[in-house]
Amino acid sequence: MSVKKDEKRGTFYFVIDAGKDEHGKRKQIKKRGFRTEKDAKREMRKVQQQLDDNTYVKPSNMLFSEFLKEWLVSKSVKLRKVTLESYTQRVDHHISPALGHYELTKISTAMIEKFYIKLKTEKQLSERSILDIHKVLKSSFDAAVKRKYVSYNPVKDAETPKVSQKEMTVWDLPETLAFLHAARDNRLYIAFLLALNTGMRQSEILGLTWKDVDLENGTLTVRQTLSHDGKELSPQTKTKASTRSISLNNKLIAELKKHKRILAREKLACGPLYKDMNLVVCTSNGTPVIPRNVLRSFYAIIKKAEVPRIRFHDLRHTVATLMLKEGINPKIVKEILGHSDIRITLDTYSHVLPSIHKDTAQKYGDMLFGKENML
Repeated sequence: MSVKKDEKRGTFYFVIDAGKDEHGKRKQIKKRGFRTEKDAKREMRKVQQQLDDNTYVKPSNMLFSEFLKEWLVSKSVKLRKVTLESYTQRVDHHISPALGHYELTKISTAMIEKFYIKLKTEKQLSERSILDIHKVLKSSFDAAVKRKYVSYNPVKDAETPKVSQKEMTVWDLPETLAFLHAARDNRLYIAFLLALNTGMRQSEILGLTWKDVDLENGTLTVRQTLSHDGKELSPQTKTKASTRSISLNNKLIAELKKHKRILAREKLACGPLYKDMNLVVCTSNGTPVIPRNVLRSFYAIIKKAEVPRIRFHDLRHTVATLMLKEGINPKIVKEILGHSDIRITLDTYSHVLPSIHKDTAQKYGDMLFGKENML
């Protein structure tokens, strides 16, 4: 490590040994053009400290758009197809057009915040959409830091729009039972029964196979999903925690056994035209059920049952809400739903907790003092 003067230019430069590369060759970092020896020494100490802390980033003029292409290719290995498509859409439609022409190392927190403001004021995107773009940006820069393309993540400190919590719409127990009663004769009854017993996502229900259902022991395992267009079964769930085992109640086990017998008869009637994919929820010829067809039946049954119109995903919220109101431990609810963190469960269903606390206090008081005043 030394500072030297470039006699020809009248400036100073320094050279630092930076170990060896993967081929065993000696690596050096050289920086030129300092007006004074003091400036060169100050920068040399800074670079040496970065090397010691393993935070040194080799100068590069790589454009952000170039890095994003590289990053999306790497993400394709681990992301579900639908997730990768949403990442790519946000990069192509919003991030690259606004920031892609800048060098990766030149993008600052202030630039990121101005980008968010433009998304809101000029493109009139919702807070939720901007927050989704923010998550993609943050993830991309996290990768850039790990690969030593940049020394820090400028997105980390950027102010993000505050997303107001939408009021959750769920059914109470009488409404849930009314819907199931109205769905009784529908071919997709088993799908709705699974949704309102297990809290499984629609994609998980439509991707469920019989090999993942243990009727003898009363459990099922969520391990694959069906794409939104109904064309592809993916061996990936939404998150690592989404791959989970769920216990089944006796009523659901009996209905699954009955449904399996119906499918066996349909397979026999269809003969060689039957495409056996071993799906629990399938068409009469064994193929996956297209999600939009599930929704068509879902909303028709809602109308028939005369219950409030909610989304299919709200069946999942209904299950969680009914479980929590029944006093089931939030940690158990978290495991059944496949949330990655207990905080997601508590934050999502915080509206239920005050009544649970009140009921718990009353139950504890009844236990401690008896239901009548015995003092």
